[in-house]
Amino acid sequence: MLRTIPRFVWPVAVLLVGIRLLLNLHLNPGLEMNYDERRNARIADNYLEGRGYVSRDPERKQVRPDSFHASFPVFVYIGWSKAGLPRHYLTFLVYLAAAGCYLLGALYVQRTLGHFGAGQGLSWLGAGLWALSPGVVYYVGGFWWFENLALPLLIVVVYKLLRLYAGRPLQWPNALLIVAAVVLSCLLRGYLLAVYAILFAVFLVLIMRRQEYHARRMAWGLSLGLLLALVVAHVPTLLKNHHQFGAWTLSNQAGFELLQGHNSVTQGRFMFDWDDRKGPFDQYVRANVPQLDSLDQYEESRARARLARQWVAEHPAEEVQLWWRKTVLFFSPENFIADAIRTPWSPFTAVVHLAFFVALGLTLFHYKGLRFESRDALLLTPLVAVWLLSLVFFVGFRWRFFAEPALLLFPLVTWVRLRFALGAKKSQ
Repeated sequence: MLRTIPRFVWPVAVLLVGIRLLLNLHLNPGLEMNYDERRNARIADNYLEGRGYVSRDPERKQVRPDSFHASFPVFVYIGWSKAGLPRHYLTFLVYLAAAGCYLLGALYVQRTLGHFGAGQGLSWLGAGLWALSPGVVYYVGGFWWFENLALPLLIVVVYKLLRLYAGRPLQWPNALLIVAAVVLSCLLRGYLLAVYAILFAVFLVLIMRRQEYHARRMAWGLSLGLLLALVVAHVPTLLKNHHQFGAWTLSNQAGFELLQGHNSVTQGRFMFDWDDRKGPFDQYVRANVPQLDSLDQYEESRARARLARQWVAEHPAEEVQLWWRKTVLFFSPENFIADAIRTPWSPFTAVVHLAFFVALGLTLFHYKGLRFESRDALLLTPLVAVWLLSLVFFVGFRWRFFAEPALLLFPLVTWVRLRFALGAKKSQ
């Protein structure tokens, strides 16, 4: 595979990785964790000191059992500390891994475009555009987020599924790569369980429409093997959370985020003041859940989820309006930023989103004979899945990060098809 890479790509790749790592170190010279992972690291420290999986709640001013974010990083931090290694070494190791995944993602963007018929020039141009896109280069890629590992792995998995759907035999190395990529991504970012569930459901539906027994057997074998690996990988988390809260859960976060997305004061995006006791949202929650401070984290999550469902049932018209607001926000040219409510609109992101809707419109209206192909479903499923997550919860631009490859690639794929259609017409 590496032998097929043109020589001009190598110096560009080295330059891009060097710039990325320099930006990482410039933005984070102390090799600190982001705020989510600092919380997980404090839980790990408390566990090592014999207090259990707990953290200090600043609002309640008390130490409470905590399973809000993913538990897998907590296990990693515990093991890292037991090995006697400084934590900033781990931060730098993640930066290096993210840089490697950055190159992997660009390579598989190029291969995905090649799979859809793009020539070498266009496919490498697409890889370069992805590598230089605002989220990849700065808004997420410049900082210490596990999305920098998970997004390139998603790009690899989508490409592998496209090749399998095209009839490529499943070999053990590819099967292990797919399973390992999905499992690691889901351990780091739990919401990707939903994205991959939808992706593999679409993959199975597409394969089941075929008559080939071997293809069906391959698809079911891969999917069931992946499901088994995911269950086994999440057993430690399930056992820990059951011990803490008496419930078989992966996280307590869902109920909190569900209520953030369905209430009378939300704008459809993450609410930075969601726990501000003087804010209208917190006052609304306390008015409807007066015993809030006496609940543990799991009970509070369930109470907030019930309140969200109640609000949706009582405000159907407002809920529909909220869906529209979230959709407009989802496709707005904003990018993620960690410490501000919103960012200025990015011209690059605006052009990509405009190109996507132009390509979508041309295909829907069959301009020059354009048609959707069945394999497009695999390319576009991450976009649809993340959009649906945004409707269920709220628009988070770190979530939309996983939709951005499809937003970029579909217009390029449409351009390839349009050129082919025009070329075929001229030859007649």
